[in-house]
Amino acid sequence: MNCPVCESPDHASCASKNGYAIHRCADCGVLFIHPFPSSQELSDFYHNYHKSKQYKDKMQSKIKRAYSRIASLRSRGNLAFLDVGCNLGFATEAGRRLGYRALGIDVDADAVERAKTSFPGASFRAVGIEVLAAEGQKFDVVYCSEVIEHLVDPYEFLCSIRAVMADDGVLFLTTPDVGHFSLPGKIDKLVEWTTFRPPEHLIYFDKSSLALLFKRAGFGSVKFRFGFKPTLKVVAQP
Repeated sequence: MNCPVCESPDHASCASKNGYAIHRCADCGVLFIHPFPSSQELSDFYHNYHKSKQYKDKMQSKIKRAYSRIASLRSRGNLAFLDVGCNLGFATEAGRRLGYRALGIDVDADAVERAKTSFPGASFRAVGIEVLAAEGQKFDVVYCSEVIEHLVDPYEFLCSIRAVMADDGVLFLTTPDVGHFSLPGKIDKLVEWTTFRPPEHLIYFDKSSLALLFKRAGFGSVKFRFGFKPTLKVVAQP
């Protein structure tokens, strides 16, 4: 298995957590679980995903945060909005409240059904982003929060997101930042951070490794927003 960010075969174990080895790529520095769990292991783990209840309990605060983020991206209008990995639909609903034609997608069919019930004014589909890319759909604003770190193929994921973006579209993406100034630099201390929880999180980015992945996926503009919390916030355009 090569590095999921730069495809280098040069990586080695540097720590372990929850019985999983964590490798560091010698070329791009990204940290990732090696080997990745099987599809069946991941399916079993995400069946009745344990965080869905936590998310529901924080519904209003999550809608408010997503609303603020989305509103900062571009002027409002009758634009197409896509929430990738929508879970219970909070960001999708925020997009709808901003006046967008809002669609949320998630591979968790149970979460999608609950989102449809909670937010009937928005649209939801239980599909992956590659399905929309194959359909040739286009969106003016794409939102993707805390998803990419869960995936075994982040490169193809970003390529599919880019494929569904309008020529002047904008993407807002977040993921944990293992290179944040508030975190310890040494790996033995870093893995104690609660975000290190395989098999839930498979890949651990810092700014440089995530920027490299965006570049490989063909994005022309990639900007990072500053944050006091250890979260990478990316605003990208094709």
